[in-house]
Amino acid sequence: MKNGFSRWCDQMWLYAVYFLGVVMACALVWNWDTWEMSRKLACMLAIAVPMHIFEENSFPAGFYYMNNLGFGSKEPMVYPQNRCTNMVTNLGAEIVLILLTINVQKVEPSAVTLVLFFGLGETINHTRSGILMYRRYHEKGKKTFYGPGLVTSWCVMIPLSTAALRWLTEHPVTAMQVVGGIGIFLGIAVCLILLPFAVSLRVKSREFAFHDKGYFEKFEQ
Repeated sequence: MKNGFSRWCDQMWLYAVYFLGVVMACALVWNWDTWEMSRKLACMLAIAVPMHIFEENSFPAGFYYMNNLGFGSKEPMVYPQNRCTNMVTNLGAEIVLILLTINVQKVEPSAVTLVLFFGLGETINHTRSGILMYRRYHEKGKKTFYGPGLVTSWCVMIPLSTAALRWLTEHPVTAMQVVGGIGIFLGIAVCLILLPFAVSLRVKSREFAFHDKGYFEKFEQ
């Protein structure tokens, strides 16, 4: 069971997330003429997240290494982000976004607020991490502050955040509804990122260590 779960946390969950992204893309195209903009935005974020995960974990990959260095890890291939927390964070977030798309009418302004802050949060984090990695590797030939996840953050998520901001300015929204969206965003951050990281920091499991540094391998040679 342990080996089977380890295999699931390696590549199998990634295929599941990419499949969910394709399903959501098909749903968006099929229902484009009937869905309200708020549902379209939630669905587009559910499509953008697998794209983002692909950049972080499949090609060029290596976000986890960059992220662990940003957390000051002495073993950035091992903790706090490992293959298990990676699966929990990303698959969990995708499931939340799918459920939000399905139930968007119940929490419409809060859902759109989540789209706004999700894109902003990802972009700020990836830009900050990219700058840190540029400082780390510029003497080894790194010429940009690119890090895995930066392209989809700026080119996909920021446009979605912009569309979400416009929706919020054009519709009656209460402060509590905005707080609700921020609460969902913080709930994802705490329950799907910080808590799994806290467990990983204590356990430091090598069973779920990453196998390579992805994009950053060339700078470590």
